Amino acid sequence: MSLAVIAFNVSAHSVNFDKDEDAVALRKAHMHLIGTYFGEMGDMIKGKLPYDATSFSADADRLAALSSWSHEGFAEKRLTEDSKSKPAIWEKKADFDQKMKAFHDQALKLQQVAAKGDMGDVRAQFKATAETCGSCHKPYKYK
Repeated sequence: MSLAVIAFNVSAHSVNFDKDEDAVALRKAHMHLIGTYFGEMGDMIKGKLPYDATSFSADADRLAALSSWSHEGFAEKRLTEDSKSKPAIWEKKADFDQKMKAFHDQALKLQQVAAKGDMGDVRAQFKATAETCGSCHKPYKYK
């Protein structure tokens, strides 16, 4: 069992926050990290950076770990004025949770494919992973 799978199972119980600001801060920091690793991998896929299989695999490992707790900070409806989360997250919680799980599943697949280093397979799985990540953006995130 991979570390990311273990982390997903261990973190099934969300953190409790005393203040809305704390939940929002966690979500923002978490999503920033996901964007950082996606960005670097995406730049390699697009040819903006040279493809480095070792670096790509390390980023995929980080993304798989992060995806295991993507849902943290979303257990309760916690919003602030600068939150990018839409109330629809809690109105359609089952769908949101399913999308988070699908993202995690695809990130684990990317981790496995990236470890093998075949650029064709990596490119296809990166696209599938990015699509599941982005599936939450329109219905559940303000720009």
